Amino acid sequence: MLTDQALQELLSYASPDPVLSVYLNTDMTEGNVETLKLNLRSLLKEIDLTEDKEAILKYFEHERSWTGRSIAMFSCVSQDFFRAYPLSVPVHSRVHIAERPYVRPLANILDAYGDYGVALVDKQGARLFSFHMGELIEQEGILGEEVRHTKRGGASSSVHGRSSSNAPGQTRQSQTVVKRNLKETSEFASRFFDEKHVRRILIGGTDENVAQFQASLPKAWQSLIVGNLSLSMNANQKDVLEQAIIVGAKAEQKREAKLVKQMVTAAAKGADGVVKLEETLNAVREGRVQTLMVDENFHAPGQKCEGCGYLTSQEADSCPFCGGTFIEIPDAAELAVRRVMVSGGEVEIVRDNAEMESVGIGGLLRY
Repeated sequence: MLTDQALQELLSYASPDPVLSVYLNTDMTEGNVETLKLNLRSLLKEIDLTEDKEAILKYFEHERSWTGRSIAMFSCVSQDFFRAYPLSVPVHSRVHIAERPYVRPLANILDAYGDYGVALVDKQGARLFSFHMGELIEQEGILGEEVRHTKRGGASSSVHGRSSSNAPGQTRQSQTVVKRNLKETSEFASRFFDEKHVRRILIGGTDENVAQFQASLPKAWQSLIVGNLSLSMNANQKDVLEQAIIVGAKAEQKREAKLVKQMVTAAAKGADGVVKLEETLNAVREGRVQTLMVDENFHAPGQKCEGCGYLTSQEADSCPFCGGTFIEIPDAAELAVRRVMVSGGEVEIVRDNAEMESVGIGGLLRY
């Protein structure tokens, strides 16, 4: 599993020699083991890094655990560097060569599948799940007092055959129990979401139970709710994960569309937004980017100063900041993604959005 610590290592690693990064879709619905091996060999066919190719093939064919739906592998044999991470979600198969591991596909996965919290609720309690990058991290539950429903009425409690109760089928005591259970459940869920660093929340249950539970949560957690699941408290983990991915992906697409509009509008007004490559690289260099947004298919070459690391999309003889010389980099957007992630900013890899496709890259700014 790719942990936060492992991701930080990939972000900070730099080598004087080329690093071979390989992402391979290993979903068995795409074929059997031999087909996957052939797919990997085909990807590596034109690569000149012989020792790294051999290291990748050796690991994949003899050492890897056959779990997950894809795998990310990084090799620089000359520097004794090799890392491999099975992933529980699919990726597009690809290879990349640079002085650093290619992390943009991981940023894509982190954006789409990172830090989901799921709550399945009823009037008595809840089951809580934490999912990260398509894997179940932890599951907990809380069960309060049983809610007893009793019918009131009959000869001793009615007038002319009509019940004197204003709430048939539910006593005042049961209402008190439900209210107490909801309070305990929401407090328990809030602690769970906080401990697991949840960024998005999905809730499952009846419409009534979902509404009551959502209203009982603190507003900070209510703001992270992105959708509802049509699941009961007894749903199995597999169904919870599958629905969370489907509903979460639709909610994420809507959220991204709002962010893109916000960015484009802010950039047009000269406010806290920026679009297009050169303007975005300048904002990244100045540390002003809070949320970097990149179209999934956007790639563009650039120039990087060997002295201070200044990035630009424009050709120049020398760096305007330190006087150093420039080297060409194949994908300036990749380095922008890396720098924003290292600085603690957010990265949104936007899919299927025409407005984002037209600008390629941009960001929402801190100031």
